[in-house]
Amino acid sequence: MTTDDLRAFHVGIVAGTSEGAALCYRTLCRKADEAIEHNMHPEITLHAFPLRLYLDAIDLDDWASVAALMSHSAAKLVRAGADVIVCPNNTLHKAFDLVESSVPWLHIAEPVVKEIARRKWRRVGILGTQIVMEGSIYSLRLKQSGINAVIPRKDDRVLIQHIIRAELIAGLFTAQSRRFLQKVIAEMAADGVEAVILGCTELPLLLSEEQAALPLLDSTSLLAQAALDHPRERPPALWIPHEAREAWILGPTTALVDASLYRS
Repeated sequence: MTTDDLRAFHVGIVAGTSEGAALCYRTLCRKADEAIEHNMHPEITLHAFPLRLYLDAIDLDDWASVAALMSHSAAKLVRAGADVIVCPNNTLHKAFDLVESSVPWLHIAEPVVKEIARRKWRRVGILGTQIVMEGSIYSLRLKQSGINAVIPRKDDRVLIQHIIRAELIAGLFTAQSRRFLQKVIAEMAADGVEAVILGCTELPLLLSEEQAALPLLDSTSLLAQAALDHPRERPPALWIPHEAREAWILGPTTALVDASLYRS
């Protein structure tokens, strides 16, 4: 990727939690520094709805409303000129297939699974919210690639969920929670797990690879790298002129958001 490529490229970030979105932004900038030149990152636009709108919809198992919020964010990012969209929030990807966007949207699990396959690991652990650990966001893609997924036992999954919802998304990172996750990862290592997916955006802020018994797959970092790599990988046919995007975006997507969500 050249400097000219970056100047012409625009990454849109659909924010869930503030900590995770900020980490994604910082990671994009840092990786561009490392790969291209200092202080030369692509154009970046971030859009965030109030987190409560997402959490309320998730707690109601209302993934159509989650997708509507994400689609509405995408519409705003496209109008701002985004060429590709990422969402560093793992849990929101349960609604990924319901999201509408006129530009490519990178699924957070794809670069993670690609990295696992590159390193030839065949048994990996998943840490994240219960939706991420127990659902198909990662497990389906891992299975398709012939990789076995391992998740913590039920009681540990409940506690990890509590740590994420009550602490991490509020910017609280405690030594007690770090020690607990270290114990969970050590148990996975004893069970033959080769590496662990940090499938919650805030987990890398709590636990570094040097503090864990196994290699850690930072989903935010891998997603950011995929976004930076996208200009040289995108098929030309996928790209729609900005004028056409504007015409599309004034159509169905903006009508998706249920107005009642704003009255929560």
